[in-house]
Amino acid sequence: MEKLIIVGLSSTARHAFEFIKMYGLYDVLGFAVNEKYKSADVFCDLPVYTLEHLKEDIDGEFSVFIALLWNHLNKDRRNVYEYCKSEGYKMANLISPHAVIRGELEGDNCWIHDFVVIQNNARIQSNVAMMAYTLIGDSSLVESHCFFGARSLLGGGSRIGEQSFVGLNATIFDDTVIGKKCIIGACTAVKRNMPDFSKYATPSDNIVIKQYSEDEVENKLVFSANKR
Repeated sequence: MEKLIIVGLSSTARHAFEFIKMYGLYDVLGFAVNEKYKSADVFCDLPVYTLEHLKEDIDGEFSVFIALLWNHLNKDRRNVYEYCKSEGYKMANLISPHAVIRGELEGDNCWIHDFVVIQNNARIQSNVAMMAYTLIGDSSLVESHCFFGARSLLGGGSRIGEQSFVGLNATIFDDTVIGKKCIIGACTAVKRNMPDFSKYATPSDNIVIKQYSEDEVENKLVFSANKR
């Protein structure tokens, strides 16, 4: 079985570890974080390493998986992903055996959760997280570093730009173009295109699309506590 290091020391890292164990996807050797964030030597009864010294500390071949979610509009996960790629680490995908993938998973470090459906001719780039029951429609494109909440839906022929966030139970209609670094709120229904750095929400009965600067939009989606 392929050996794996999980990057992170949070509830998400624990969730990824339990997901991997449940389905026997990898042989998890331990966890890793950047040296300045190392707060423990053991997590989930496994050793904690530093990313800076993984190659010296672990013998033989291994892959890594970055177990972070959407903090700072996926920027934190993107930064760690790009660091790991620059260091030459091999990145793993976590794919539930209950997922249905008829399209193409082009990238790495993707988490495809239980009962996700990726339809024919859809393309998924790197570092994308899709939580349970996400549906990606036929011939759609998901660019890198995106996050889809549980039961979200991307209609056929649509495109969602890099580092965007789709909330729980949100629906994006067919042939819709979502720009990069966009936020689509939970339980919304998006029927029109969205420009880069914009947010779509439904306050009361009024649908609002508001555009921000790149820095502003990344700070619209931040954990209240650093637990993810």
